[in-house]
Amino acid sequence: MNNQLLRNLTRIFLIVLIAQVGALKAQTVVDLSGTWKFQTDVMDFRRGSLSPRYNHELQETILLPGITDDHQIGYKNPYKYIDRLTRKYEYMGPAWYQRDIEIPAAWKGKKIFMYFERTHWLSSIYVDTKEVSQIDYISVPHNHDLTDFVKPGKTHRITVCIDNRFQYKTHKWNHAHTEFTQINWNGILGEMKLIAVDPVFVEDLQVYPNITDNSIKVRLQVNNDTKKQVKGKAAFTITGPNYHLKSEVAVVSNDSVTFVESTIPLGKNVKLWDEFNPNLYQITAQLNTSDGKANYQHTKADTFGMREVKQGKSHVLLNNRPIHLRGNVENAVFPKTGYAPVDDASWERIMLLMKDYGLNHLRFHSWCPPKAAFRMADKHGIYFEVEMPMWGKDAEPDEDRYNFFRREIKAILKEYGNHPSFVLYCNGNEITGNFDFIEELTAEGRKLDPRHLFSGSTARTRVKSDQYYVSQQTNKGPVKVYEGLPNTDWDRSAESDVDVPVISHESGQRCVYPNFEEIKKYANSPVEARNFEVFKDLLQKNGMLDQANDFFRASGALTVLEYKAVIEALLRSSKSAGFQLLSINDFPGQGYAPVGILDPFWDSKGLVTPEKFREFCGPTVALLRYEKSAYFNHETFTGKAEVYNYSNAALKNAKLKWWLTDEMGKLLQKGNLKTQTIGNDGVFPVGEFAIPLKGIANKQKLTVHISVNEQIKNSWDIWVYPPHQNLMQSTDQVLYTTVYDDAAKKQLAQGKTVVLYPSPNQVKGRKSVFHNHFWNPIMFAWPPMTIGSLIHHKQGMFNDFTTSYHTDWQWWDILNNAKVIEMQNAPEKLRPFIQIIDSYDNNQKLGIGFEAKVNGGKLLVLALDTQKEMDKRPATQQLLYSIDNYVKSNQFAPEVQVEESFIQSFLTK
Repeated sequence: MNNQLLRNLTRIFLIVLIAQVGALKAQTVVDLSGTWKFQTDVMDFRRGSLSPRYNHELQETILLPGITDDHQIGYKNPYKYIDRLTRKYEYMGPAWYQRDIEIPAAWKGKKIFMYFERTHWLSSIYVDTKEVSQIDYISVPHNHDLTDFVKPGKTHRITVCIDNRFQYKTHKWNHAHTEFTQINWNGILGEMKLIAVDPVFVEDLQVYPNITDNSIKVRLQVNNDTKKQVKGKAAFTITGPNYHLKSEVAVVSNDSVTFVESTIPLGKNVKLWDEFNPNLYQITAQLNTSDGKANYQHTKADTFGMREVKQGKSHVLLNNRPIHLRGNVENAVFPKTGYAPVDDASWERIMLLMKDYGLNHLRFHSWCPPKAAFRMADKHGIYFEVEMPMWGKDAEPDEDRYNFFRREIKAILKEYGNHPSFVLYCNGNEITGNFDFIEELTAEGRKLDPRHLFSGSTARTRVKSDQYYVSQQTNKGPVKVYEGLPNTDWDRSAESDVDVPVISHESGQRCVYPNFEEIKKYANSPVEARNFEVFKDLLQKNGMLDQANDFFRASGALTVLEYKAVIEALLRSSKSAGFQLLSINDFPGQGYAPVGILDPFWDSKGLVTPEKFREFCGPTVALLRYEKSAYFNHETFTGKAEVYNYSNAALKNAKLKWWLTDEMGKLLQKGNLKTQTIGNDGVFPVGEFAIPLKGIANKQKLTVHISVNEQIKNSWDIWVYPPHQNLMQSTDQVLYTTVYDDAAKKQLAQGKTVVLYPSPNQVKGRKSVFHNHFWNPIMFAWPPMTIGSLIHHKQGMFNDFTTSYHTDWQWWDILNNAKVIEMQNAPEKLRPFIQIIDSYDNNQKLGIGFEAKVNGGKLLVLALDTQKEMDKRPATQQLLYSIDNYVKSNQFAPEVQVEESFIQSFLTK
């Protein structure tokens, strides 16, 4: 090797070495993701052993970030839980994670932290064989200070204990650590890292917008661990699209903690943040200080939006304008992972789905989401209500639990307070107990952070410091809307008109029969829908498995119908501050509540498109008030049109049209309302119109449409029937009877037809209702435990009665005046033509009407009241007319034979 080559290689080596040393000095973060040693600890040796886990090298390995379920750690679960999804491997207890970590020598003199973005629940750090830190926040990252326990340049054995047991006596259903939605996981998620900072650093950076003068107040918490006075400055850089601003403030710190405030004018070009214009800015604080001998630097950055939230009379005010909250409840339902995701992409998908379905608000029921959720809500303009893991009796006296909540609320406000999406804070769900404590928390929250509105509890006792209220009830009456009506001239406005904005609590909640096709979606999840397997097996045992998809589709169609009615009623309520649906996605706990139009994976069930949903749920919606859905053809339909407009602008010179179409889409009538300017931030009457129905000769389903500027459209179905006289007239071949007596038996024995229409009070069975079950029939096991109706609409008895496979508002009168016959003992092949869908944990055959062969004759049974006010029941008249035509035709030919004993089994004596 010649001298020149040697000199060149030496020079290259020195350059690389210098670069490596420089990189090491500059390195302030060590990524801790990857392989860790691992051990479970069901015996809890930390507390019960003289030689606990951290005294030993752990023997297994695990990948972090992650959870124990990802590695099939724990008890392999053989059970099939009915009240929730079944966790494949259950583990609750301490788990130990260990790694030998070299602390960079360049970190000498620095503060050293170990940061975990999300843990569950208690994290404890052991350096070598000494416990040095414990943190039990559930809602925010854990940031352990290791400065006094590690030595730069030395390798330490770091052992982490994560204990997912309940650390306090909190409600077992709260969604922060429940088995009922996300699982009670053990592990570490998101960022996990060692961080080094100079001993003078920015511990906290909070930004308080003032939209009146386009300024922000910046408040820094500067921590000084030098035990010396330091002086310097904090330089602020604020950036955004086409925006850049610098400012600075002097810093003098004599204490371990110093607060520095600065008001920074942002100028007239700064833009406000809201759902329509989610303008975001980045603020970076560069702290430069010196104690006269040493210099210290630290940088901290965060995102903020220029927005202010205030309490209005009936609405939340955002930037001094009323907003109306069209909300969903987020219950930590994440079966794909078993935990709330910490990545932006997963949360962005949810925020975009919210927008797709016309929603602008998300309530986090008894939990607080991770940072990524706030980031994506900021980006897409979604308003959050955040809660602590508090539910039910959590306010009953317990000082340890109280202190946990006192710490938790402060941590939430500090960690997420800058996010413009963080609009509302509530302590928790349906709280009972000591409301002096709830008032303490609420008042403290208002004092700590005026950037949000605060409320003590959903749906329970009001407290003095409430700035809004989420409830089913006020002192003026119910504000809840759980189901619709076959008329729309009603609202919850008067009941909502109290001293604070009122948000309708957990609206909707109508049950859909499970879709058993979802079972396969859990193949790669830490949970399985084994309860669906139980329900499916029961349906098969009862001989109706072939109808599973029909039950799902029919009940789902009814739930969509209910959501339209519920949402429109709340949109019509001009004094309402908004609503929170429970929920557009299924809730797999508390007995399993499949109430959503989306499944637990936030995937569509195929029941309604986002475009159709937005017709009745969005920033601008056309509304119509009318008195009923079923008419005789000599009546007149009268509609009072309204426009709900909480868009970002008034509708100037709006052209308003109405029109009437038949089932084929043929235009029957049309008209215009007065062209007018429609304001925003409210609900506005825009005119009335009348449609005489005398030209409708035959039974028809018609649709009334309204449009605003051809773009905003909505529609409502009505049914029009001719009146019928002399219904249910017996002939020599057809006997109409309310009793199964000798005359009926004789008619059948002669091979003739009997129509048996017993009064509902003469039928043993269940109450008949229009609505499908509330929430779920396992948790709320109240009668009649049914989930809508499946109509066998292609059968002959419906030839002259317009209906689909599911019930719609024309069925309201029929179903509310009927009785459900329990038909489990009927032949398996016998299917009622009006089939009632039983609760999925029971799956019995139920019906209101069926046909069968009996003793050589033909029998049609209809358990329907045919006497009460028939002159006001056009749909019932038409159904009876259609059945009459059917049973008197050659088409009436029942195929399934039943025994007389079955007929007698459901009739009272």
